Amino acid sequence: MLIHLKNKKFIGDLSLQDADILAQYASQSKTILEFGSGGSTQILSQSGVEKIISIETDPQWIAKTQKKLQTLGTEHKVIFLDYKEQFDQQFDMIFVDGVDHLRRQFAINTWRYLKTGGVMLFHDTRRFQDFQNAAWVAQLYYTEISRLDVNTSASDGQVSNISVIHKKISEPYVNWNETEGKPLWSYGSSEPPTTDLWEYNVKV
Repeated sequence: MLIHLKNKKFIGDLSLQDADILAQYASQSKTILEFGSGGSTQILSQSGVEKIISIETDPQWIAKTQKKLQTLGTEHKVIFLDYKEQFDQQFDMIFVDGVDHLRRQFAINTWRYLKTGGVMLFHDTRRFQDFQNAAWVAQLYYTEISRLDVNTSASDGQVSNISVIHKKISEPYVNWNETEGKPLWSYGSSEPPTTDLWEYNVKV
């Protein structure tokens, strides 16, 4: 069955809400990396994206997806790589799908290739094991995350199966008492002076 979504066509195992989320984020991206070729590749290739690297473990699945892209006339946008092949570039968007047992490691390994301000999307996060994949990335790179949207809603208001992590510049923990130059007494680490106890924090 060929599904139409806002003038985009695809054949694949994605809900309409999932497809909508992919189309939304792809429209804001120039370079995309995905793990798992298929319906998502078709949707992404019909956006304004300049380049897609699609990582796949099954050569037959690559061949099937290439044929569908040729029908759409978008095959020039996509480079297919085997899972073990190397690459070194930055991406605006990374989509984590593919075979289940490799998803988490793929996400962890490719976080460094995601641009600051970019997004990493995780498919099937209404399943516990796939939400765990997003949670692993969140806990490993928490100082570089501005937001985590869990099973974000599509344009029709329906919940999708995609969670989105937004990447920011790393902001490690700092001791604000030191950076703000607070005296020890102002945060309870020594006896206060005999002057007004609230004087310091009121001035700040």
